[in-house]
Amino acid sequence: MSLLVLGLNHRTAPIELREKLTIDKAELGPSLKLLMTYAKQGVILSTCNRLEIYALADEETDLSAKITAFMTAVSCITESDLSGHLYKHQGDDCAQHLFRVTSGLDSMVVGETQVLGQVRTAFSVATELGYVRGPLSGLFHQALRTARHIHRETNIGSHSRSVSRAGVQLARGLLGDLSQKQALVIGAGDAGRLAAQALSDAGVKKMVVTNRTQWRAEDLAKELGGISAPIEDLSRQLAEADVVISSTGSPGYMLDRSTVQEAAGRRRNERPLLLIDIAVPRDIDPTVVDLDNVQLYDIDALQMMSEISPENMQNDLAWAERIVEGRTEEFRQWWDSLNVVPLITSIREQAEAIRREEVAKTLGKIKGQMSADSEELAGYLDAMTAALIKKLLHQPTVFFKENRGPAQQELARQLFDLDGTLDGGKRRRGRK
Repeated sequence: MSLLVLGLNHRTAPIELREKLTIDKAELGPSLKLLMTYAKQGVILSTCNRLEIYALADEETDLSAKITAFMTAVSCITESDLSGHLYKHQGDDCAQHLFRVTSGLDSMVVGETQVLGQVRTAFSVATELGYVRGPLSGLFHQALRTARHIHRETNIGSHSRSVSRAGVQLARGLLGDLSQKQALVIGAGDAGRLAAQALSDAGVKKMVVTNRTQWRAEDLAKELGGISAPIEDLSRQLAEADVVISSTGSPGYMLDRSTVQEAAGRRRNERPLLLIDIAVPRDIDPTVVDLDNVQLYDIDALQMMSEISPENMQNDLAWAERIVEGRTEEFRQWWDSLNVVPLITSIREQAEAIRREEVAKTLGKIKGQMSADSEELAGYLDAMTAALIKKLLHQPTVFFKENRGPAQQELARQLFDLDGTLDGGKRRRGRK
């Protein structure tokens, strides 16, 4: 068996492709069920910047081809369209990749913490549905522990970095001081909340929050000192805003070309309208970029700015990478130990069978000489021989855990006659 991850992200695929491969939480269960027709077990990690499939592969199975087929089935994208955008990691590289992803080291905004919750959710859903177990489950448990360790021991999570904040940083760079600007936040989910918080921290003059579920918009606006507006009032709010940050989970455009064009025509003094779309799939029709006095930036436009890490993070990032390397080595050792577990189990089972057989023989021979305390004597004999077997097998067990190569395993099988080829072809276990 070997671990495998196949996926694409913001570095390998444009948003036009990524948005077609987005799987939201509501679709995760059905998508996992479909994945099980291609793989025996797996986890789907889908975020605004990546889609990754983690699976456990047999050595003889070309699982990457099957997972590629799953991606085409779930997205209706042809294999040729995916070609050149996918990456694949196996074994230790797969483990290290997941540890870096979960810790925020592979994110568009390095050090962000949202991805930890996204990985936890992906793993939890797959586990609850029975689609992940054994070594693959161990991989994700180790990834979550690694991320928690990094966020506890380093300061990379204390910089409050996120795509949402990068959007606000872009707005400040283009519009200058935001204290005299009006902002519109579309979406009150995690990303919308982060955007609203960043706008509030930037001292925006007025902030309006709108969302399909009105009470969510009201709660967020009240919390941050803004106001809420019904989604039906979106066009008017758009006409009055200086900057708009949109981050919903809508499968279609929240702002189509005609809506933006109408709002732009109603604006006073021909003020430019800055639209920042951090949603995947996109919330804003990309053709609005052709309209007069409208500027549009999507999540990929933030990438260059987002990936620049502050100088005061460099030591923490180097520290985090060292933690990942150490945890990857721990995982490799644990994974390698799994290869000898069946061997060690077979040796212990054989020894236990022989022990029970010889104890039974001895008790049979002295049965006539035993006193009324025979049951107590039999118990002592059983305990003594069990302890003897345990001590005798301790060192061989340690040796084979530390020397896991095929040659050493074959030597063990011959040494302990686990295949029953010695003694005239008869297995000692259970022999009368």
